[in-house]
Amino acid sequence: RILLRFAFHFKKMEEIKPSSPVSDEIDITRVFKWIGDGFRNFGLSILRSLAGLRSTFIDNRRLFGLLIVCSLIFGGLYSTLLKKKHYKSSMILSCDYLNNRIMGSTLEKLDLLCDEEYREGLANELGIDSLTALNIRSFDGKPFVAEQDLVEMEVLKTQLSNVPEAKKEVVAAVLKKLDTENKHAFQIEVTIFKPEVVKSLQNALVAYFGNNPYIKNRVEVNHLNLLNRKNKLLRESKKLDSLKSVIYENFQTMAKQSRQGSNNVILSDKYLTNPLEIFTEDLNLNTQILEIDRQLAIRPDFEVIDGFTTYKEPKSAGLIKILAIAFGVAIAVGYISIGLRNFNNYLGTLK
Repeated sequence: RILLRFAFHFKKMEEIKPSSPVSDEIDITRVFKWIGDGFRNFGLSILRSLAGLRSTFIDNRRLFGLLIVCSLIFGGLYSTLLKKKHYKSSMILSCDYLNNRIMGSTLEKLDLLCDEEYREGLANELGIDSLTALNIRSFDGKPFVAEQDLVEMEVLKTQLSNVPEAKKEVVAAVLKKLDTENKHAFQIEVTIFKPEVVKSLQNALVAYFGNNPYIKNRVEVNHLNLLNRKNKLLRESKKLDSLKSVIYENFQTMAKQSRQGSNNVILSDKYLTNPLEIFTEDLNLNTQILEIDRQLAIRPDFEVIDGFTTYKEPKSAGLIKILAIAFGVAIAVGYISIGLRNFNNYLGTLK
């Protein structure tokens, strides 16, 4: 009997044994079919969700209608009666003695003074009347040239400086072109309630920064140094003019005393320098004097590059935008309230 049972089980194992080996290869068709089914199911789930939202809106249309009407009425009243329109304008101030931290700290202090109810501190700080101060909402500022651009420019200059000596002149010209203009400039943005006050505010801000002791002392020192430099160059230029007159007279005398009345002049080693260098140096001094005159006239170490502009179009949200926001808020509040109600009903069934 035991042998018969063993033979029976052996026969069963032979029957269930696969006739051919199972392949380990993956059917690529099934993989693509699985991916396609996943996308289709995802799309169907989105459509079901939209259908659910639609049916919820239709089933609770009275609630949604009431919320939308109330929100639109409140939005219209807020835009017309409660909300004050505000305007924005910006100016660009360049100062060689300001950095990001000083500018940020100064504007932050002015912005905090705007939070006062009567703005007396802001009026005293800027030297403006209380009416103008009450029409200022906030201050903001940022560097006109991004700090990252300045860092990249300095890295590029360092890389270009490590070139062979034969190309130094070319590199010097390239570096001069790469020198970032207005790298000490800052964009100051002001938000106001009346656009008419920007012109008086610009003068007040320029005077506020210009009268800062840190900036004022350095501007005055730079101005005095330029004047001293100009006076010295003028004295040197007068000396060169006298020297040029002497050299010219000597050349005329030598030309008259030369043989056969020839105008040819022979220079010997007794001359300590080339006369042409004196004339070239005189032109160089004149160029430096003109550059100093330019700096004294425009004062590039502290100047307004672009002033405030009076805009009549407010930056605050208009009536249409506020109504659109109110409509969206009403729809969101409706769905949230329905969800909370359904969740509350579900909790009631768990008792």
